Amino acid sequence: MNNQDTDKRLQREAYNLVVAAFNDPNNQSKLDAWRNQSSLHEIAARQAEANWALLGLIDPPPLSLVDKFKLATQIQFERLAETPIRMLPTTGIAMVLIIFALFGFDFSSPTVPQTEIVQRIEKTNPVSKPQHYQTGWAEQRKVTLEDGTEIWLDWNTELKVTMTEAKRQVMLVSGKALFSVVSQPNRPFSVLSEQVEARVLGTEFVFHKLGEQAVEIEVIEGAVGVQAEKAPVEARLTKNDVIRITAGELGDIKTRALDEMGAWRDGVIVFEQRPLIEALEVLQSYTSYELDTRLIYEADRLVSGTFVLNKGDEALRAIMQGYHLSGKVQGRNTLVLRSLPPERPL
Repeated sequence: MNNQDTDKRLQREAYNLVVAAFNDPNNQSKLDAWRNQSSLHEIAARQAEANWALLGLIDPPPLSLVDKFKLATQIQFERLAETPIRMLPTTGIAMVLIIFALFGFDFSSPTVPQTEIVQRIEKTNPVSKPQHYQTGWAEQRKVTLEDGTEIWLDWNTELKVTMTEAKRQVMLVSGKALFSVVSQPNRPFSVLSEQVEARVLGTEFVFHKLGEQAVEIEVIEGAVGVQAEKAPVEARLTKNDVIRITAGELGDIKTRALDEMGAWRDGVIVFEQRPLIEALEVLQSYTSYELDTRLIYEADRLVSGTFVLNKGDEALRAIMQGYHLSGKVQGRNTLVLRSLPPERPL
């Protein structure tokens, strides 16, 4: 099934659920559960609500007998308009013309005041204005949302928060953030970035955008469901779990010491048996350089230690010395790291 077919299927399902929820409020829970399956479901639900506001939600005034007759005539005329004129009986054409002359039928489409449409949409799907939060170099920030959820933004982090009666959603534009989410079962909380969605009800986790194609999620407490664009099923993470998603594909679920997760809130970086290549990836955010690690041939060597966050360059030099790496600056600020050849025994 191609993307176009999927979009049509989602739009059809969403519209049917929206209509059902409008006709019977008991069906609202089905609509909420459906729309929370993914960001694509949410988009389809919003479009369906807008369509319903335009096509069905506007309450029409009661029709008089004459109005009902006009409406029936209009429907019949539209059917006749699709039939070639030579196939219509003469008496049929004459009858239609007489009806229009008697009732002065207006062929123009009925219009609905735009303010009424907007009010209806806002009533069924109230959306607050997205809140924008951002930090710069060597800056961290703690944000408390209206539901009590706390978000810690690391260096160079940008995110946007949208809160509605039905959901809480964060778009992580760049950087890394730790979320301590207040549980509201009927109001799911999700974080999105790079075709990845992490959905929770109440938990504490870290969402880190590593680049244009990759994100990493660490769970400190509770559980997180992770859905990726190219993954057929949702991955479920619990305490101590970590997963990396690259180009929309889920990696393996691994475990990581809790002391490492979120330590940056306290101004330190902690590594406990972390592969060298991953340690350098973490350090890069706190150094003056973009690190090129392609020439390191012992990338799986394990690193352990605690480093001060605002002394990232010193931490980088310490690791280079301890793991026999040389560095050469290229371009503006790219530091190319290379493994030094082993020393020959005397």
